[in-house]
Amino acid sequence: MKKVLIYFSIFVSIYGNSEKIYVEMYTLDNGMTVILNQDNNESSVFGAIAVKGGGKQDPADATGIAHYLEHMLFKGTSDLGTVDYASEKVFLDSIEILYDQLGITTNADKRLQIQKKINNLNIQASEYAIPNEFDRLVESIGGTGVNAFTNDDMIVYISSFPGHQINKWLDINSHRFVNPVFRLFQSELETVYEEKNRAMDNMFRKLVEEYLYNFFKKHPYGQQTVIGTVDHLKNPSLSKMKDYYDKYYVANNMYLMLSGDFNVNGIKEKIEKTFGKLKSGASPSFVNIQENPFRGREVISKRLTPIRIGIIGFRMPNPRHRDYETLMVIQNLFNNRSSTGLLDRLTVENKLLATQAIPELAGADLGGMAFLFIPKLIFQTFNGAENLVLDQIQKVKDGEFDNEFFEAIKLSMIQDHESALESTNNRLNYFLKLMYDYDNWDDIMGYPDRISGIDKEEVIRVANKYFGNDYLVLKSRIGFPKKTKLEKPPYKSVKPKNNESKSNYSLKFESIPEEKLTPRYIDTEKDVLSTKIADNYYYHHAINPVNSIFTMRLEYGIGSRENSALEYAAGLLSMIGNNEYTFDQFKEELQKIGATIDPFIDRDYFGFNIRGFDKYFDQTIELAGSFLSGMNVREE
Repeated sequence: MKKVLIYFSIFVSIYGNSEKIYVEMYTLDNGMTVILNQDNNESSVFGAIAVKGGGKQDPADATGIAHYLEHMLFKGTSDLGTVDYASEKVFLDSIEILYDQLGITTNADKRLQIQKKINNLNIQASEYAIPNEFDRLVESIGGTGVNAFTNDDMIVYISSFPGHQINKWLDINSHRFVNPVFRLFQSELETVYEEKNRAMDNMFRKLVEEYLYNFFKKHPYGQQTVIGTVDHLKNPSLSKMKDYYDKYYVANNMYLMLSGDFNVNGIKEKIEKTFGKLKSGASPSFVNIQENPFRGREVISKRLTPIRIGIIGFRMPNPRHRDYETLMVIQNLFNNRSSTGLLDRLTVENKLLATQAIPELAGADLGGMAFLFIPKLIFQTFNGAENLVLDQIQKVKDGEFDNEFFEAIKLSMIQDHESALESTNNRLNYFLKLMYDYDNWDDIMGYPDRISGIDKEEVIRVANKYFGNDYLVLKSRIGFPKKTKLEKPPYKSVKPKNNESKSNYSLKFESIPEEKLTPRYIDTEKDVLSTKIADNYYYHHAINPVNSIFTMRLEYGIGSRENSALEYAAGLLSMIGNNEYTFDQFKEELQKIGATIDPFIDRDYFGFNIRGFDKYFDQTIELAGSFLSGMNVREE
């Protein structure tokens, strides 16, 4: 019989995280903004290049351009991704002209003829292309998570890499924006088609798009989608894509963000030699459209979903407004991770099938908060369900919420903020906020103090200011709208032949010197305190150098591989209380001190992840102990 081992791992921090996470923000001579966060506790670096723009800046007659362009920025340059650019260019130039002709051609037979010409030229151009060379080169230096995303407000390119490879990472990621070549356009178009088809198959996404279309009646947030319309995807324009690139991909509209294992002072000269070469340009103009208030309760009725779903939405200020953070507190009063919010209770008490506040309905320009609700399947009208949600909103407006609950909500928000800062990947989200929402890093680090300073009177003031009688309601009754599949053009597949070839840039890349690799090993005598409590009971402790959050992991040396029933046990334990508290009461007690106790299961271990504030360590452990010693499934 196997002995069961118990392991305790506790990570405790010392308060003062504003001094622990130092961020420097400065501007290169070409206008590019650089954000650096040296963190030598990490073993790698997380890097990102961000561009202001996004889907909202797509031309109205060419939606989806920003997103499609994001895909093309992985295809290389005149030196990267090709064995002979001079020969390749002849075909690429002709392809661009033909795509422009396709965009103005409506006759089906003529479109087919143009598409066949484009296909033939693509096949010939592919003779010179080296597919995925950018990705392979980044991965060759240990790069991981090579990816990008486009939203309404920005385009962001990301990856992680070992710190000693920073010279190569800076070089290739700056080079990709110098004379980019939009090769293999046809192959990537098929990828975008698939993304569009998946989006159209997503019932919830279609519901939200319909709501946004009616919520933002003038702004691209509602009138356009990031992925673009079917008609525009059928008529992609390389020339309009180039225009977008020339307008928004200028150094003074771009951000370089690095967080992790590097030396701030040693890296600045290298950044200047690489990203400092990018061209600046005229400051681009951005969409500046304001929406009119709703006139009372505006209602739209559709048949979009296999079950009835409703959405109520109110206009809000953008994230830079002084009321915005109070509105985020209000959202957590409705729904929170402990499921103790005013709307959470409607679901827990079976008054609605589900309901959820959606706090960030828009982006950097305009704000909105929506409330999605699903009425019970029978004996509940749309209006009855809507009124239940409105009643909870009224409670906030009237201040009908417990002070202890209110303080617990703020504490949870502060913990979420500090916990997110522990990861270099998560810090990217905060760096991106510096593009639109905040002026400097001190504003972000001051978030806990500002949240702590929000009082009940402020919540009541803000709730009454924004949750008035002017709002939009969407009622989606049962229906199965017809799906429009975006068929791929009648192209022969393009099969590049140079998978193992190397471009001129690749040869240069290999010669770029690496930094000295200095391994850092855990000193088990200094970095980790390990103690044997008793036979098969061990305690391990290390310091959390980032913030005032501790993490405890309690592990039992048996997992689902040995006892599959433990998977069900973990699920059950996440839904019960103990001899002293019901499930709801236990969650509320944890929430008061900003703590969480979550069961986990994997193939080898079963246990609990316990998390909370250092200052409430004793209280958290007492609650954890009472739960472990008195778990109780109530008869009802």
